[in-house]
Amino acid sequence: MSEFACHRCGNCCRGDGDVALTPDDVTRLAAHAGLAVEAYLARYTWQREDGATCLIDQGDALRSCVYLTPENTCQVHALKPTQCVGFPMKWRPSDALEICAGLRAAAGLPYPTRRTMNRRTG
Repeated sequence: MSEFACHRCGNCCRGDGDVALTPDDVTRLAAHAGLAVEAYLARYTWQREDGATCLIDQGDALRSCVYLTPENTCQVHALKPTQCVGFPMKWRPSDALEICAGLRAAAGLPYPTRRTMNRRTG
């Protein structure tokens, strides 16, 4: 296996997974947005049943992260959430090798043939 390099396929920023924010993530992202923490939370997050504060998605069928651009880049890359920083070396979903172009290239496999899909809509 080769070394991992991000190919900007955007698949890690789509799908059923939630991006849980740390308090530091919220403070950093709110400041970047020029919003008070409470206003940022109301506009960009939702509360999961376990109490975690998570980023909203764009409301599209692929559940793209609110910060994912059409070019598959992150609008807040320099200050992205802690969870995002850890992908794919510290954590990854079970289908990561199927959807991540960078992991596939490192394993000598071709570009992924599918985007991450929302289990609720197929």
